[in-house]
Amino acid sequence: MATPLHSIGEIAEQIRGVTYRKQDASTTKRDGYLPILRAGNITDFGLMYEDLVYVPSSKISLRQMVKENDILIAASSGSIEVVGKAARALQDFSGGFGGFCKILRLKAQVDAAYFSHFFKTPEYRRKISSLAAGANINNLKNEHLDSLKIPLPPLAEQKRIAAILDATDALRAKRRETLAQLDAFLKSTFIEMFGDPIANPKSFPVKELAEFYINKKEGVKCGPFGSALKKGELVDSGVPVWNMDNIENSGRMALPFRMWVTEEKYRKLESYTVLDGDILISRAGTVGKMCVARTQGGLSIISTNLIRLRLGNRLLPIYFVSLMTYCKGRVGRLKTGPDGAFTHMGTGVLDTLKFPYPPINLQHRFATIVESVEQQKARMRAHLTELDALFASLQHRAFNGEL
Repeated sequence: MATPLHSIGEIAEQIRGVTYRKQDASTTKRDGYLPILRAGNITDFGLMYEDLVYVPSSKISLRQMVKENDILIAASSGSIEVVGKAARALQDFSGGFGGFCKILRLKAQVDAAYFSHFFKTPEYRRKISSLAAGANINNLKNEHLDSLKIPLPPLAEQKRIAAILDATDALRAKRRETLAQLDAFLKSTFIEMFGDPIANPKSFPVKELAEFYINKKEGVKCGPFGSALKKGELVDSGVPVWNMDNIENSGRMALPFRMWVTEEKYRKLESYTVLDGDILISRAGTVGKMCVARTQGGLSIISTNLIRLRLGNRLLPIYFVSLMTYCKGRVGRLKTGPDGAFTHMGTGVLDTLKFPYPPINLQHRFATIVESVEQQKARMRAHLTELDALFASLQHRAFNGEL
């Protein structure tokens, strides 16, 4: 027997967010003010109660206070990736939510955990992306949500399905937590071995980065200007092009590649080749994020928005990347903005960048630790990928009456 479908509008009510003027908001707690959740507080892993904005409590109606089991949804954004993002409140929240969001509040006997899992499905994301797409701003209208259909088996069955999905999701969360702990371990190990670069407690000599370039010509190089590498010259396969998306904020490279050029085009841009061990630095977007490139001997080049560093054998790339990643805003005169990115990054800045230079044997010791931890992380990521695939399969089966 097929599971009956019900529209969202039948089982939940929509509540609009709080509107307020920019001058009424505060980024810090104040008497008579309450916090507001916004689209940025909605993550794939639930609601994040950080980076809050506070508004006068008089602007938040009782109905707009976030309650346990409410589903907070991003309803308006310039990015189609953001619109429709949803997460469930696991407890009452002494605050409201912003005007670019909506809340779905259950009004029928539906299991809240089961209901919230529906908003994590790829089918939901595809539907919302199609419905909400606009020329400039993507909006999720009331009728878009109200008309969505969700299969509703008996309440006991909903609870059984939710328990299975929750258990698998919890395993994924544990793997992500372990990965975060390993990253934290590397950072603490770095600080323990080398100290804060400003205080320089181990009295390492202070050097300029240019001293460690492999040579003056190849040491530092910006990516090709736009006229040298145009969007129309990118192809679906061929020689990979590194771009900003291939660098994680954590200081590690992120594959797969998404841009390629033909071998003929590569030959024209050969001076932008990436060799194994080169440092790649973003000079746009999140300025200054960087990684050590691992190429396994394959050909590749940098894109327009990257800088390539090529060092000699007296400075290990992993030491420099770790220094710049773990000690942002504390190296030389480089400054960071509110988002943690460097405010400026260029070849001239890098040439004269001063930093404590530890003995090479100490750098090698740290590199050995990093290699061991990265091997553990690779195993964890592989398991997490398997769990992600399992979770996606269970989701599909759950909302197709097959679980």
